[in-house]
Amino acid sequence: MALVPSAVLLWLFVSSDKYPEPAGALISSFLLGVLIVLCIYLVYPFLSLVESALPPDNPYLLGLGHALLMAAIPEECFKLIVLRRYCVNLRAFDEPMDGIVYGVTVSLGFATAENLLFVMEGGMGVAVGRAFLAVPCHALVGAIMGYYVGRAAFARKERTALYLKALLLPILFHALYDFPPMSFRMAERIGTAIPGPTAIGLNVLFGAVIFVMVRYVASITRRMKAQQREGKSPGFGFSRVMAARVRVDHELRRSRLKRWMKAYREESGPMDLLFAALCLMGVFCALAGAARMGSPGDPLSRLSLAAAVFFFVYGIGFAARGMGKLTARMVRERKGTDGSR
Repeated sequence: MALVPSAVLLWLFVSSDKYPEPAGALISSFLLGVLIVLCIYLVYPFLSLVESALPPDNPYLLGLGHALLMAAIPEECFKLIVLRRYCVNLRAFDEPMDGIVYGVTVSLGFATAENLLFVMEGGMGVAVGRAFLAVPCHALVGAIMGYYVGRAAFARKERTALYLKALLLPILFHALYDFPPMSFRMAERIGTAIPGPTAIGLNVLFGAVIFVMVRYVASITRRMKAQQREGKSPGFGFSRVMAARVRVDHELRRSRLKRWMKAYREESGPMDLLFAALCLMGVFCALAGAARMGSPGDPLSRLSLAAAVFFFVYGIGFAARGMGKLTARMVRERKGTDGSR
């Protein structure tokens, strides 16, 4: 129940793409979405400190603060970082529709990890509720973010405005979605009863937000699929500007460190090394989880050990590919510099 909703939603969005994405790119994006959970835990103490400044007796301000600070802002920011710094730089990212596919993939990676944590703690009732509400919400906001990221990747101008929309709109929808249930939860925590008309208004707001998100995502997905059916090329005629790719200046002599730093800015190899480090973090977290589960024969302990092995193998692949890219890049630049002399 914790995994099936993400698998179904991911299949629906991936299968709607006329030009299918490579399985490796989708798996990498999904795993990066899973690792966002680790990033949230790293910043959680700082966010809790900020939230502690809110009035302790107001359930609405507490609910809004929790929805924004603990959920919407950090989660959507990390998702945008993955989309902007990794997915957009993939060679397979060759049309605006890919933004929706990768946005949903990253969001569902995070939603799957988060769902597992909640379901293991709350049981089947939590699994059923989140299967129809929380997981689809993550997919919807991921599609909205990916839509604007895909447009920005192929836009000739106004790219900054599109990236701002890719961040602010998902934060807005996410915060509005979380605000009603968080308000009820905070009211229960502080022992305050929410009046009947206010409770009805919060429930209406909750339903309206879901309705608007579904209609919005249906509209933008239809628009992208219509462009694909018109028989246009994958890039739809736009001039693709790869992020952080500049021409190499062979006339300047650089030290080895400067050449490596330039390769860091120009190539995706360093991103592979970063993801290898994140996979290593995943190994340690999985091993720590296995140790907390108890005996080696515990099914959850075995699952954690299997996750650790998976992250280790995937991290080794990332590290090897990243080092290979950096080495090849430096060799090419050195040959070009020697030839210019």
